[in-house]
Amino acid sequence: MLEAERHMLLADPMPADTTARETPRKTPCRKVLVLASTFPSQVQPIHGVFVKERVRAVSELSDIEMRVISPVPYFPPIRTFKRWYPLSQIPRTDVIDGLAVSRPRYFLPPKIGGYAHPRLMYLGASRTVARTFRTFPFEIIDAHFAYPDGVAAVMFGRRYGRPVVITGRGEDIARFPRLPIIGPAIRWALKNATRLVAVTEEIGRMMEAEGADPEKISVIKNGVDTVNYHPIPQGEARRKLGLPLNRRIIVSAGYRLEIKGFHLLIDAIPRIREVFPDVLVAIVGGEARWGLDYTSELQRHIRENHVEDFVTMPGARPPQEMPLWYSSGDLFALLSSREGSSNVLMEALACGLPAIGTPVGGIAELLRDSRLGITLPERSVSAVAAGAILALTHPWDRETILAVMETMSWHTTAQSVRAVFESALRAHSSVH
Repeated sequence: MLEAERHMLLADPMPADTTARETPRKTPCRKVLVLASTFPSQVQPIHGVFVKERVRAVSELSDIEMRVISPVPYFPPIRTFKRWYPLSQIPRTDVIDGLAVSRPRYFLPPKIGGYAHPRLMYLGASRTVARTFRTFPFEIIDAHFAYPDGVAAVMFGRRYGRPVVITGRGEDIARFPRLPIIGPAIRWALKNATRLVAVTEEIGRMMEAEGADPEKISVIKNGVDTVNYHPIPQGEARRKLGLPLNRRIIVSAGYRLEIKGFHLLIDAIPRIREVFPDVLVAIVGGEARWGLDYTSELQRHIRENHVEDFVTMPGARPPQEMPLWYSSGDLFALLSSREGSSNVLMEALACGLPAIGTPVGGIAELLRDSRLGITLPERSVSAVAAGAILALTHPWDRETILAVMETMSWHTTAQSVRAVFESALRAHSSVH
């Protein structure tokens, strides 16, 4: 037995619920418990939108009913702590896009708490899960991110005798397994989950490298809301946003983090201007949290390149406004150093906007289809400048881009997720 598994079993203070270990009954409507600490709220409406969108799409299938538990670290309502204060304002119960969400609190001490995160989440959410089970006897647990949610979900799965599906989405698989204590816990969860979902092929390979059974892994990429993300006439979009009508516009989007590569795009502007003197770069997104904000560095790059008149940073914008930004552009750029299944890239493409992107993760997998854009050979200023010039010169067929993206809707993703749920239920029944 793995040391991490032995520790978790010995440390579990709650007795097994033997009454819940019956084989799940076949019912007309599957009951799914979602465990996702990364989930939008009224206070943080864009936090984990991609998780919410998948859950919403699956819940809209006629034969699945879902309940969401989104644990939140406890913090007292002290305004002077700007980093943590918003957590205290998140409501304990909520309805987001028609989804009922419960948000139990749990104790998470700074710094050292991360190493015991799954155990602390499990303890804090236990009463809510038990109360939910009494009125909503879930048949399967759907966890998003391997750590901490996935580890906690496997613990709940053992307590209630239910299969667990874990979705790996990015750093939880790419970086966290290398960390002490956290790594063994993730490998324990990957081994003991009933089924695993990877949002990119690369993450699937990483799961396998961490010891996951390849037979358990399904690659299901994020979908895109092709109803809300659709093309708007470029002139109309620019007028509504107050953007110039006669300039080439390159759009990029995301939190202002170093890993997003906005500084590379800024540094490439002087070279791009040699061919397109009127180019304008629009960096749409707010300041990053947890001390990782890169805004001051971006402003330094703008000053040093003397491109103040060629960059606009409108800040965080509501999701309903983003189709205007995508539709206003001539090109989308995503220059991340690492990336899972990128929602902003798919949203931009769903609005008919061609893209350039770095050769990493889900970016390269999506832009493998040359009808959608260009994968850069490397993550460098020279590659960004050359790629942007080439893309701005290329005659893209936007109708073809739209047709390709129609095949990647959230409904398609939801059907694939449902198939994984059914596979997990069958596998669990055969063992129990």
